[in-house]
Amino acid sequence: MAVTLRFSKLAKPKTSPITLTFGDDGIALNFDQPWLAKTSPITLRFDGSDDTGEPDPEPVPQVLGIAVGLSWQAIAAIEQHIALNHHASKAEQRIVTAWQGDKVEVHNRMAWASHPLGTRVAMPWQVRLRHTRQISLRWSLPPIRERRTAIAWRLGTPRQTRTKIGYHCYPAVYLRTRANWLTGPQCQGITHLAWQGDSVKTATNVQWGYPRPRWVCSDRWLDFAPKGKVTLLFDRPLVPKAAPITLQFDQVPMVCHWDNGGGPINANPTLPPIDFKIPIEPQIRRSYLMQPQISCVRVSDGAVVVLKSVSIAKSRSQWASSGTVVFSSRIDAERAANELLKISINGYDIYLLCESPSESKGFGKQSFSAACRGRLALLASPHKKAVNYVNMVPRSFIGLMSDIVANTDWSIASQITDFTVPANAFSYATKTPAEALNMMATGIGAMLDVNDETQTITVIPQWPVVPWNTASAVPDVILHDGVILDFSEQVDIRPDANAVFVRGEQQGVAAKVKRFGTAGDNFCVDIVDKLITDNQAARMRGTTELANAGNKVQTSIRTKVLADLPPMRPGMLIGVRKGAEVFKSVCEAWSISASVSESTGQVTVNQTVTLLRNKDANGVAA
Repeated sequence: MAVTLRFSKLAKPKTSPITLTFGDDGIALNFDQPWLAKTSPITLRFDGSDDTGEPDPEPVPQVLGIAVGLSWQAIAAIEQHIALNHHASKAEQRIVTAWQGDKVEVHNRMAWASHPLGTRVAMPWQVRLRHTRQISLRWSLPPIRERRTAIAWRLGTPRQTRTKIGYHCYPAVYLRTRANWLTGPQCQGITHLAWQGDSVKTATNVQWGYPRPRWVCSDRWLDFAPKGKVTLLFDRPLVPKAAPITLQFDQVPMVCHWDNGGGPINANPTLPPIDFKIPIEPQIRRSYLMQPQISCVRVSDGAVVVLKSVSIAKSRSQWASSGTVVFSSRIDAERAANELLKISINGYDIYLLCESPSESKGFGKQSFSAACRGRLALLASPHKKAVNYVNMVPRSFIGLMSDIVANTDWSIASQITDFTVPANAFSYATKTPAEALNMMATGIGAMLDVNDETQTITVIPQWPVVPWNTASAVPDVILHDGVILDFSEQVDIRPDANAVFVRGEQQGVAAKVKRFGTAGDNFCVDIVDKLITDNQAARMRGTTELANAGNKVQTSIRTKVLADLPPMRPGMLIGVRKGAEVFKSVCEAWSISASVSESTGQVTVNQTVTLLRNKDANGVAA
């Protein structure tokens, strides 16, 4: 059952019974029916019925309504005040209702243009103790009737474009241009030009000097046509209408040639090589002040090992250096047993694998020592087992060596010309990797130069310079009288030869290698090796055999280890100043020794090299 409120008086225009207050979040009132001039958009109902045409439900006792519950309580000292102001004029009605609750103040303002024919408002209110009666007017719309719309203005493409163009010519001329474009109702263009400098002039870049290298292209006949041997001479002037001779010239194509530039002076002269070899030569001084030092640590964990003395030796025929170490105590000997040691002598590092420890005792003394080998001993027995090997596929010489050290920490380098070894041409039985590498290098007349620090094995020729060509070669190290402590020479008598036959075994080549400039009629023992599978291998092996032949002068020199005189290695070309001349020899063997005095603690370091050079038939060293 609908209840219609009718007002007998007009509401004052300034006072509205209902005030609507909207916050910043945007509250919209949506009505489910379009209002007409005769239909009020607000209808008050208390029984929960609607105007859908359905019959009104039976009243429920003690229930005023379903949608809106109305309850009140009258208590003494409660003041009740209801103010209803209404006004209908010009089909417009404004109702202002003001109420106040606990710290909540709500103002609603509603205006519609309609006659107050019908008003539907759900108004629950509650009377509290010691409070003025408050009327709370609430209405709720279905979820689809209440909407909150937040519109965020976002600009896609920038509406304002600024373009800054700067021109920079020379240090005295500066040009800057800035243009701004603004799209919209008002378009504005700004151009800013600025010049900086005392004066603005036109600069011309004139290049002077020799011409640069460039390509020169031309189709002119006189530039590229060869000079002919026939000269045409005419004794009469040419008549256009009666020409006795007709000359026809083919069109010359565009021809380009490279101009080195420079004009009369070559712009790209041939420069001398910058990677030329400079020998190591200690400075000649009046006196040499040296403070030798020796130290030893264990590579695995850096533990210090105290040594009394150490001696290391290596020759061209050895694949690893050998040495002997004397320890200062039993504890140091136990620390170094079966360990890799890093021995520093005057700043130069040497690696030794401590093996075969020994102990000796005497009256009032006791010593502990061990035999050592170079770091390459890790690839030999007992650290590696002896195996058999056959190359089943064709492989290069360096490739075979790389296969041997595969899956280890070692790598192979080469200073020789590589060659191919056919399948099934190379094999060995019961050899460790170190022994196999040494056998391969010896088979082609080479040797192993081992860098224990980087674990690199370099294959180098046994004779970097053949003995008969040492006069024009640049040595690696030059020794003079200032650093030579002992000097001794002896002659080594060997059979002479100037030719040799070298051949492979089942597979390979056969070649006669002779010394250049000789008749090649004095042969040494024939060489047969399974790795002689290429002419390059035969040449290297034959050269080594001829270099070893003939009488040799063996020189032994003892010297120091200085900052400008490092430890020498076998295979180096050593120059020795003997008076005014310098003779050059190949280092055959090298050794170094360092010891610490038990009484004074003084350290003594010496190195000794054994050199070989040729001696001619007249007894003169070559």
